[in-house]
Amino acid sequence: MTGASGILAWLAPRAVPGIETIETAPQQRGGLVAYRRSLRGPDGARVAVAEVVDDVATTTDADLARAFDLGGRAARVEADAVLLRAAADHDAPALADAIAASPALAQPGCADAHEMLVRAIVGQQISVAAATLQLGLLAAAGDPLPASLADAAVHRLFPTMAQVVEGADLLRGPAAKTAAVRRAAEAVASGEIEVSPGADLERMRAELLALKGIGPWTVGYLSLRLGDPDVLLLGDVAVRKGARRLGIDDLPAVAASCAGHRSALMLRCWAAAARPSTTA
Repeated sequence: MTGASGILAWLAPRAVPGIETIETAPQQRGGLVAYRRSLRGPDGARVAVAEVVDDVATTTDADLARAFDLGGRAARVEADAVLLRAAADHDAPALADAIAASPALAQPGCADAHEMLVRAIVGQQISVAAATLQLGLLAAAGDPLPASLADAAVHRLFPTMAQVVEGADLLRGPAAKTAAVRRAAEAVASGEIEVSPGADLERMRAELLALKGIGPWTVGYLSLRLGDPDVLLLGDVAVRKGARRLGIDDLPAVAASCAGHRSALMLRCWAAAARPSTTA
């Protein structure tokens, strides 16, 4: 699946208990899947829903539309064309085969940029499962949803940046990472650094990198989730593994040929790395 189902598969293992949930109704044609999560906005708290049927997502919530990359298909088709030329130029037929099998691969976005910053820092150098556990602990620093909105699955708001500053000690693990989370949250809460879908991403990356404990992987991943079409984390283990599976012998050279669309190349590498191995 290349569209909404792919995004759901990405979101599912990363769902923070109490904040977001994925529910299925197999009796529906195509299998209705609903992604629900709490969000805050100018008008207060809300629970937003995206429904997915036959790999197509629908939502009336603008933030969830960004998370599901709705409206981005034309850009994804353009990226595929660039990657196909690179595959031909660099003798990587497996990359071309992957594009043919799953065209217009969706790029996972995010519904809350501040939350995504925290997720990116917490997720540095640990597994998805471990990061999700840590974020579940931190979620306790957030406000409970009003009773009229809450249920057993979605009942809290992710902490604001100010609440993250106060509640960072709920995290377990290296003190240096906890300090990095608090440092970044303080910078965003004070307005020193803008982290938003409309931010100047180059400036945002530079300002975040200047903070102790935040490295290139974190700012690159955050930038990707904010919609940057040109991110490639060359040092990422899964990226390198996926590149090998796609028959890419010289990843930097292929990346240079895909300039402007390197996020699409990275997503292809991640997808290839996630496939079960065909060897013993």
